[in-house]
Amino acid sequence: MKRTLLPLLMLLIAASAASGQNEPVATTSPGINLRRTVTVDVVRRTKDAVVYISTTKLVHTSPFGGDLFWQVPFPGRDVAVTSLGSGFIVHEDGYIVTNNHVIDRARQINVDLPDGRKLPAELVSTDAEADLAILKIKSDKPLPTLELGDSADLMIGEPVIAVGNPLGYSHSVSTGIVSAIHRDLQDPNVKLQDLIQTDAAINPGNSGGPLLNAYGQVIGINTAIRGDAQNIGFAIQVNRLRDLIPTLMNPAAVSKVDVPIKLKEERTVTPPATVKAIVRVADATDKSGIAAINGHKPRDIVDAYVQLLKIKSGQAVKIEFAGGAQARTVTASAVAAPDAIVQAKKKLGLGVEPLTPMLAEKYGLDIESGMMVTEVQNGSLAAKSGVEAGDIILGLGPYRITSLEDFGQLLAALPKSGRVQMHVRRGEQQGYLWLKL
Repeated sequence: MKRTLLPLLMLLIAASAASGQNEPVATTSPGINLRRTVTVDVVRRTKDAVVYISTTKLVHTSPFGGDLFWQVPFPGRDVAVTSLGSGFIVHEDGYIVTNNHVIDRARQINVDLPDGRKLPAELVSTDAEADLAILKIKSDKPLPTLELGDSADLMIGEPVIAVGNPLGYSHSVSTGIVSAIHRDLQDPNVKLQDLIQTDAAINPGNSGGPLLNAYGQVIGINTAIRGDAQNIGFAIQVNRLRDLIPTLMNPAAVSKVDVPIKLKEERTVTPPATVKAIVRVADATDKSGIAAINGHKPRDIVDAYVQLLKIKSGQAVKIEFAGGAQARTVTASAVAAPDAIVQAKKKLGLGVEPLTPMLAEKYGLDIESGMMVTEVQNGSLAAKSGVEAGDIILGLGPYRITSLEDFGQLLAALPKSGRVQMHVRRGEQQGYLWLKL
């Protein structure tokens, strides 16, 4: 029996192999390109709006080890270091979103565009708690933008695409899924809440870049990774950004122009990914959406606040509403100077502005905090004490000045008479002047 079965089995195998050689190989239709996936299409549509951000920061190196910021009182020297990050263009006028930690304490910020241009950027605003920042670049032509999605209906497992500049490799793409939502990060260096968790590869340099859905919409801003794990990255939900735009792009803070109107955005999502944004006046009893701001129809909250940032002091702002509601007109005015600046001029005869890293870079200074003297009134207390325009006030009395709030509190506490020591930096030298009250 065994002798007859083996030849029969070999015969069947041979016959099967022979017949297989004659079967046609499965092919795809010539009109279908299997290489052109959803990821390929999304990257092609969005790549020109993702930017490379490089910053220069001043760091104090210490023989005690580690890199310490300059104000730490250890011996060492100040060195300029470069850090890298990502961002994306959110408005054609040159507004860019990134992380706060990408540009924190930056003395210079440069943005590399995919078309080869490298442009300096100005810092519009930051929110350290949310780890978000807005930058502005000037371009001679409208810039490509990314569409903001909505993160309220994210699905665990839906595909996502991360684009950025990890480790300096510009415009790198990685893919993955939404691994989880509503994640919190709580450690001494990072405290962020309600994050998107993804397994798309995110590395240093990806920070500030977009996390995109399958329709090419921004659903998150890449911000952090678990260094002790693989493929555990986190992104800030895009709705956090959208909700913070009235603060991040508030004309009173950004352009020092008070536009007495506050806007908000209401969004509805029609599956799978159509986001309808309606911009409203926050305190209006009429819930009609805004049809136009000075004749321009805002497409979302970002576009609406870009229009407000164009308003000059004394200019009228006409708000037209959808549905025939009566238009509303307000007049912009200059924002009053902070009390510390008012008191500096009133008590000392000084014009001052807070020293920032970017201002320090502009004037070639190797310090990054204090009050820069912009004006000294003739015959004033400051003039009689020897203060000069261009001086940096580092301290008043025994106290150091690191912010405008510090300066205001110290001015309020000045005695009515006597002498108060002022710590001043002038050029490369530091010393003390005496205010004779």
